[in-house]
Amino acid sequence: MDSKLRIQDLDPLFKEELAREPGCQHLMRCFSCGVCTASCPVAEIEPGFSPSRIIRHVLYGLRSALLAAPDLWYCARCATCSFQCPQDVRFADVIQGLRNMALREGVIPPETVAQLERGEGLVRELRRRLISEVLNNPGAGGDLKATLARLVKKLALP
Repeated sequence: MDSKLRIQDLDPLFKEELAREPGCQHLMRCFSCGVCTASCPVAEIEPGFSPSRIIRHVLYGLRSALLAAPDLWYCARCATCSFQCPQDVRFADVIQGLRNMALREGVIPPETVAQLERGEGLVRELRRRLISEVLNNPGAGGDLKATLARLVKKLALP
């Protein structure tokens, strides 16, 4: 997203509209402490991803830029940020509200959302299989990349 704010790009009603989405009513409690970003496993591996920045952009009213941002889809919805938030903002619900808005407003096609959801399901299944492999075969999973590659191949089978 653009680093400069332009008044014509701001939607002053965006935060109120998002706050009406299920689970998003606590959105404006955020005081930008950054605990959500500090505890986020996605921010750890994707340096440009920041839950606190997303909240700030909602509060600024950057509707168009935010709804079109890939950041909405990077979130793993693990809720770590929500559990850590001292203000109970519930960022995972905010992300879901933003995703719902992006879909309703046609910013992202339903087919793409469905594909992303299937991908999330595959990632969860791969994670489950990796955990099972490591726990059931202690020491055998030394090369995690090779283990993951093998599990991905198995996952691709019907």
